[in-house]
Amino acid sequence: MTDFRDAAKALHIATYSGWYRFEQHDDQWAQTEKALTFWKMTALQVDPNDPRHIYVATEHSGLFVTADGGAAWQRANPNVPRLTTVSLLALPGAIFAGTVPAALYRAENGGAWQELEGVRAGAHGGSFPPSPELGARTRFIAADNETTRRFFAAIEVGGLLVSDDEGRHWTPAVAGLDDPDVHQILPSSRTRGLVVAACGEGIYRSLDRGEHWEKVTPSGARDFGSAVTEDGTGAIYLGLALGRPNTWLRKQRADAAIFVSNDGGAHWDSATAALSGGVMAMCPAVGGAGVFASTSEGDVLQVDSSGARKIIGGLPSITALAVGA
Repeated sequence: MTDFRDAAKALHIATYSGWYRFEQHDDQWAQTEKALTFWKMTALQVDPNDPRHIYVATEHSGLFVTADGGAAWQRANPNVPRLTTVSLLALPGAIFAGTVPAALYRAENGGAWQELEGVRAGAHGGSFPPSPELGARTRFIAADNETTRRFFAAIEVGGLLVSDDEGRHWTPAVAGLDDPDVHQILPSSRTRGLVVAACGEGIYRSLDRGEHWEKVTPSGARDFGSAVTEDGTGAIYLGLALGRPNTWLRKQRADAAIFVSNDGGAHWDSATAALSGGVMAMCPAVGGAGVFASTSEGDVLQVDSSGARKIIGGLPSITALAVGA
């Protein structure tokens, strides 16, 4: 098996118009591949056992898969039963896919898809305000780092569901989580019990694995939580914008910022601000400290506690990114 730490040095980026692959040469990131430009992409995941194995989800065509770092792509066979696919979670030997209307499916090693039916029932009654006729969507899926049996499903807009039996049954986990518009969930791999939720009207954290929540939005006018991740040192990074995307019509557009916390979200420091594009996705950077952060205006930043610098620009609007091979 390829050692992930040695092989995972490429940056895979999903956009509104295709997939891109970049590699770092000296201090510059250079594009090495581009594909699937006909499709609007919604999510991207790298197989935790093989960094050459990449999954991308699309708005209307389900999943595409590559086994060689993007040299060749194919449609998932079988494909997700609902082709409007908006979220993915890759685990060893399995892939989870969240859809619109809100549902969650699982497939193992390229086999048939099984619906985890409790998500559909738990999301019943939710709605997606920009397009109410679509109903709610399974916006984000996360696995707990303390037990392989606990999963989180963020429903936009319908709150947060949790399963403690590998997805067979789901219950709401919303005590203190006053905002049902949940965009991303981060179960910490470094701080026991910590989970952070980025929501449409603020940021919440739990210190007991999602059982209870408290609001920890950084001070200031920005309140639209769009992305959250953790680097290899345990620092939490947060993307926050001024208002929802339908308000990004002003000259400053999203007027977004990236914040960093070294105490589990109790306190936040600004890493960079006044970003025109909303920070829609982040992932841990190569080497441990810091993260890569992408924006709705096609930029990728490398961010750490000392600040941020743009390393890639000029892409279509970016929806997801991850380090792979």
